[in-house]
Amino acid sequence: MSQLSFAGFFDQVKKQGSARPAAPVVKEPTVTHRMMSIDVARRQFISVFSGTGRHLRRWEVFTDFLSLAASELDLARVRTPEIAERCRKICDRYDAADIANMHELFRLMVCALEAKFHDFLGAIFMELELGDGGRGQYFTPYTVQSLMARMLMPGIRETIAREGIVTISDPASGAAGMLIAYAECLLEADINPSAHMFGSCIDIDPAAADMAFIQLSLLGIAAEVVTGNTLSMQFSQVRYTPVYYLNDFEEKLQSQRRIKAMFGFIRGIPEAV
Repeated sequence: MSQLSFAGFFDQVKKQGSARPAAPVVKEPTVTHRMMSIDVARRQFISVFSGTGRHLRRWEVFTDFLSLAASELDLARVRTPEIAERCRKICDRYDAADIANMHELFRLMVCALEAKFHDFLGAIFMELELGDGGRGQYFTPYTVQSLMARMLMPGIRETIAREGIVTISDPASGAAGMLIAYAECLLEADINPSAHMFGSCIDIDPAAADMAFIQLSLLGIAAEVVTGNTLSMQFSQVRYTPVYYLNDFEEKLQSQRRIKAMFGFIRGIPEAV
């Protein structure tokens, strides 16, 4: 089976129909895309989500949405048969109206992130109380992450002038709020994060890693997103956001390593007597 796009795959599923009666699509008043605020996007997202996949648990619907969105944004594997089969199995669980709602959820997420750099999915996750119970997944509020990011800003221009890019790592990233906050700080300083920032984040929860990958991809942040355990160093998946490939960050990282090695060598040379 050939890989289909996010929209194309869903459209094909809608044409095929489903054995279950189609539930009515939850609709909200139409809002002009460019004028949609974060609060409006959030409220509509939650409203549409509540009417999607009513026969399934909320956690299942949320993680299915994340899997479909993340699969579409993964440029390195988007055309693989494995991804296509996984998407097909997920879509088989939903009727045509649910698939239409999935489209709308994706659109609303894009609108919210377009309005402002912020941790949209992490906030939604907490508002829906999906972190309760045995999962124990709770995300730091974005305001706190922004404060932490600002503490890392001193000297940033000098680092970029010397090395070309700046790198930031988060070993327990959640939905990548910390990296997003740092990119927002760069924007406020008139520094383009898509050209000068590389992020590396790790989370043991595949859903959190999907959230991180989706948001970093849509916000145009070059990043490595790892699913695995930071403490045991056991990793199951490594993905790179589209901007990593589009802006040739592999070469930028290699150049940064060479520059750091050169400065390290110079510092290690004893001064002449």
